[in-house]
Formats: sequence, C-alpha cells, structure tokens
Amino acid sequence: MTGEQPLWSKRGCAPRGKLRTGLLGGWMGLFVKRLFGHLYQVVSESAYAVLKSNVRFPVACNFLAMRLLSPFGISRGWDRPGEAPGQGPVAQLRADGIAPLEPLGENRVAALRRFFCDRIGDVDGCAYADLDDYFERSRDRKIQRPKGVIATGQSDCAITQFLFEDVYVDLAAEFLGVDRSRLIAAGSMDTLIRLDEPKARISGYDDALEFHRDIDSYRFVKMFVYLTDCAVDGGHHEIYLQSHRHTPAVLGPIARYTDQEIEKAIPQARIHRVVGKAGYAFAENTYAFHRGTKPLTGDRLILNLQYMEDTFLDYYKTAFRVPGQAWQAAA
Repeated sequence: MTGEQPLWSKRGCAPRGKLRTGLLGGWMGLFVKRLFGHLYQVVSESAYAVLKSNVRFPVACNFLAMRLLSPFGISRGWDRPGEAPGQGPVAQLRADGIAPLEPLGENRVAALRRFFCDRIGDVDGCAYADLDDYFERSRDRKIQRPKGVIATGQSDCAITQFLFEDVYVDLAAEFLGVDRSRLIAAGSMDTLIRLDEPKARISGYDDALEFHRDIDSYRFVKMFVYLTDCAVDGGHHEIYLQSHRHTPAVLGPIARYTDQEIEKAIPQARIHRVVGKAGYAFAENTYAFHRGTKPLTGDRLILNLQYMEDTFLDYYKTAFRVPGQAWQAAA
C-alpha cells in the first residue's frame, strides 16, 4: 500500500470526520451569511421606519423582532400574514400579491362620487358642482395628489360603510389569519390629477409615484376601488407580481426604486398594470413593490380600504375597530 492513495480517496469520498467537519463548516457559513443578510435588511428597514415618524416606531420594533427570527423558520411577517392557503381571492392574493374583487355597480360608484364632492368641499372650504369641477380647480392649483377624504368611523360616512361590509371584512380576516374582532380599519378617497404644467408639492411628498413597499402594521392588507375609468396613462396602479415573496438585500432599504432595479434583483417578478372601468375593485398586499402613475390622459378618483390587526390601534389616529357583528345590523 506504500505510495498508494487511501481507499477513501480512490472512491471519491472523504473520511467520516472530514466529511462531518466540511458539512458543519458549510452549514455555519451559510447560516452566518443569511444572518448577516437579514441583519442588514432589518437595520436599514427598521431605521427608516423609526425615523419616518413616531407612529412607525412600534411597527418597526415588531418588524425587527420578526426579521431576526425568520432565519430560524419563524415567519409571521408581510409575506405570509396568515397560515392557511385560502381559496378564491385569498389564494390569488397570497400567490401574486393582488386579486380582483367583485366590481361595484354604477349606482354605488355614483353615490361615492357625490359623497367625495360634498366632503372634499368641506375640506377645501368651497363648493364643487361635480367631480369634473373639482378636477379642473385642482388642475389650476397644480397639485397632482391633493388632500383626500378620510373615513370617520360613523354611519353617515360612505367610506366607513364600505369598510364595514362583510365581504371586505371577512376577506381581510381570512387573509390576515385573525378573527374579525381583532381587526382595525382605515379608509380614504383621493385623486391623481392630470397636470399640463409642473406641479406644486405638498410638504415635499412625492405622491408615491415611484415603486415602493408599504410597512403600515405587523399584518395588513389593502383594497381599492376605481371610481373613475382608469386606463393605462390615466393614473393606473402598477404592481410587481410575487415581489412580496422576495426581499433581496439590494432592495432591503425601504425607499423608492426604479423598474430596472427591481427587475434586476427579482428577475421572476412581472409587472402588472391595473386598469378598469369605474367600479373595478382589487385587493393587494402592498408589501409587494407597487406605485401609482402620473395621469397623462385623465384624472383618477380611488377608494382606499385598509385592514390591520389591532396591535397598534393606539398609534393610528384615523383607524377604528371593525364591528363584531354585520355592519348592516349595526347601522
């Protein structure tokens, strides 16, 4: 046997001790790499959330804890808000990050538009003849995304009535994996205005017209209804399908991103342009990369519904509990 290679070398394998050491070293290296990758994302995202406003502080702390635990297989964050796969819209929402809902009829759309004109007139301190009048006056002010109308939680508020409808509440509860008694809700109506000249900014806000993720609570889901016809270039919404399932380190910081940056980091993500007639409704996990778009051919009015678990109720001044019983019976 002198001068010959050991039998284990001829067979292309290693001694048991070396094999065990190699596997352990490889596993530890992978663990350390993943852990530091998660730490990078945790620090950058949580720091942004903390610095943005005091309201985000408890959300950031919860987020920090969940991201630190996720390398160990403990995940209850935005990518998997509930446990069960669900059916229908819930299953599609989990898979793609967005799912169409039953559209609203013309009468309900018209009622919401009238409600918006009445309430936004109170906000602006003037009377608007109709929605077109509001759009034109907003255009004159050169504001692309003016202040909207917020749900009050009272029965005379049309936004609140939609928030409390069982079809939306039950979908949110199933998707988030919580009992409806643990849900809080917030809602609003706002516009995107087509401008012919450079716009004026409100407090430096960029109107959310670049791709970004939302971090609004530990678990949350949003639903939207177009209240005007919305085609491509009409202020349509865009989302990268399935991007809620991927958070590459390069996209870790909560910031604005270009489509090129997202597609380079998440090659499997596909952009989806949400278009439809007035009344078109959809649910969305807005931890996926998404944005509104600058209107070039028309103005957009949209209804926004948001549902969260009640962990941070005290920090959201515009949110309120969802009734335990059906809204129709409570109203």
